[in-house]
Amino acid sequence: MATIPVYSPVIPFLGLIPGGLQPGRMIRIKGIIQNHGERCQIHLQTGAALNPRDDAPLHISIRPHEFVIGRNSIQRQVIGAEERHGGCPVRVGESFDLLILAETTQYKLAINGVHFCTFSHRLPLFNVKFISVSGGCVIYSILSEADSSIGSLPSNPYPPIVHPPAAPYVPPTVGFIPQAPLPPPPPYTPTPTYPIVGGGGGHYPGQGWPPASVPPPPPPQPAYPHPVYPTAPLHPPAVPFSVLFKEELQAKIEQIKGKPRNY
Repeated sequence: MATIPVYSPVIPFLGLIPGGLQPGRMIRIKGIIQNHGERCQIHLQTGAALNPRDDAPLHISIRPHEFVIGRNSIQRQVIGAEERHGGCPVRVGESFDLLILAETTQYKLAINGVHFCTFSHRLPLFNVKFISVSGGCVIYSILSEADSSIGSLPSNPYPPIVHPPAAPYVPPTVGFIPQAPLPPPPPYTPTPTYPIVGGGGGHYPGQGWPPASVPPPPPPQPAYPHPVYPTAPLHPPAVPFSVLFKEELQAKIEQIKGKPRNY
């Protein structure tokens, strides 16, 4: 079994990553896909088994004919959900330079010196010990950050993003916006025509109210005479019905007694 760094390895290739992957360490792969319809498969594995394959925290599938670079993971021979957004900067017949940077929470991938994508960890990073490459591709070299052949390659090709300082938080104004106080009204100045006299609360000049020029009120008018109606005659009190019936009955009897009998 080979140990990286390696140059022009025979494909398929399986190699040991000295010390495994740790945050801040990089793997750099240079190669080419010469024929249309071919692909390049790269696995960062926890073990050396290929069939069935050991767990692969990161699987990269470069497929120029589909214009896709898939990123995935394999756990217990089960392939996870593939991430494939971003297209495929790798072209058939053109050399590619793939850089894989391991970070605490994710991998960062750069192709030909340009950042391409990220892939969040699905399996622990410290378990990665091996790398395998297969498919219809030609590999020129597989290097790691500790190799002197990387030369002037920076330890982190992805400079940190510097955000401008945020503006201080100003809570929103709720309700009415306070306004500047209004100026006080000017002092009251009486007009020359009606000066204020003697604390009378705005009386006109003279002897008070009403002014002398106003005529006296008219004398009171006599009240409207009401007609006097004569007193209505008094009616005798009502006689109860029982008494009236008794008197009529008695008169009827007396009338009958006074008439002679006809035999």
